Amino acid sequence: MKKLLHKLMAFRQRKVILRSSKSRYRKGFASGFTLIELLVAALIASLMVAIMLGFLVGVLDSDRKETVKTNAQEELQAAISYIADDLQESIYIYGAEGLAAINSQLPHTQATNTSECNPTSNTCTPILVFWKRFTFNPDSTATYSNSAASPTSEIIGCMPYVVAADLTACRGSSSGGNRAYGRDTYTYSLVAYYLKNDTNLTTNTWSKTARILRWEIRDGYAAYCSNGGALTTTTSGTNCPEITKVTKRLPSDTSGLILTPIPLVDPNNYFISPSRGFNRPDFTTSGVITAWKKFADFQFAFDSSNPTLPFSPFVTLVDFMDDTDYSVTQGGNTVAAGTGIPASATAAFKIPIGTNDASTPSKRNLDCDDPSVGVGTTDSVNNFTQRVPADFANTTSNPSGLSSFYACVSPNTVTARIFLRGNAIVRLATPSIAKGLRQPTASNITFFPTADVRSFGRSRIGLGK
Repeated sequence: MKKLLHKLMAFRQRKVILRSSKSRYRKGFASGFTLIELLVAALIASLMVAIMLGFLVGVLDSDRKETVKTNAQEELQAAISYIADDLQESIYIYGAEGLAAINSQLPHTQATNTSECNPTSNTCTPILVFWKRFTFNPDSTATYSNSAASPTSEIIGCMPYVVAADLTACRGSSSGGNRAYGRDTYTYSLVAYYLKNDTNLTTNTWSKTARILRWEIRDGYAAYCSNGGALTTTTSGTNCPEITKVTKRLPSDTSGLILTPIPLVDPNNYFISPSRGFNRPDFTTSGVITAWKKFADFQFAFDSSNPTLPFSPFVTLVDFMDDTDYSVTQGGNTVAAGTGIPASATAAFKIPIGTNDASTPSKRNLDCDDPSVGVGTTDSVNNFTQRVPADFANTTSNPSGLSSFYACVSPNTVTARIFLRGNAIVRLATPSIAKGLRQPTASNITFFPTADVRSFGRSRIGLGK
């Protein structure tokens, strides 16, 4: 009986275990996923990720475009502010006619051994050319051009001096002296701003669009007791130039510096040498200043035969200027009959200021205060304004062939309004986007920031007719 009972209990236990296993199997099967379900879920997830990535890429691309636009606008504004500040020290600004008169004396027609602007591959247009005051830093030191001077250098603010005691007081101790003598020591300099077309540039240094270049030459600082004698020498004669020579600011007794250009090669008479090729202008009449000539036989580029004279290189002010070739559809070269207002233009951007037109006396725009009126007329007292370049389509007045930098100039009132136009599209790709793909259209005009400002010179020199 016991054996039978044990067999029944064992059979029942095996049946319960089997039923439990089947139940667990059915339960696990019911809570799982088929392969098809898993693939569908993966496809949906992939689509959602792709949508989110596309949205993210769009946001990043939009942000990148806005960033380059902002950078282009900021750089353009910084450049035009720099030019305006520079013009505030000007005393004479060349108009289109005056610029044409001195064109052959400027560096783009002279500096034959430079890589920037030269006659053999001229793509540089002079836009703003003016005379200005250059003030020396009175707290800096300069070395005499004559190495035999003793000492060989001096604090600029201590020159000139008359007696040794004054020089000692000016130098002072390590904490500095009074610097009373040279605080307002200045000279004149000639500044030129160029628009350079870099479309055919072969190097990778710049954007291969267009740039604004700045160039400057300046007068030297006349020497005082710099011909080899001790600086403590106070008597006129052998060691020190006479005071009358100093006030004339001539390099020697016999120099015809203004009337007859001669090379400044005498190192005995300059505390700071003038720039290579510099010639002092005569500011008495406009006819003389527009006939200015550089020193004869001097190139503005480096001259190994005269290494003592400072070399004045072109300096890039701002890159990424618009290099769209000028076309008549941009306007600017014609005006509506009898109005002085530029004729209608069909290009994506329009040149707002009209050509030099003498037939509309009511539209003289004498102070360049109206950026939408033609210029170039002359009134009864010889006041006039002129646009530079005078003719965008002329290869002589506009060698670059571009219109992204131009100006309205009033020489008589020492006033100028400057116009700049940049190109942000080219910043989006490296290497640069092909020229045909970065031209302005109605849909991308926001990538071409513009800026204009009117600037007034420091003073007006006494020019007659």
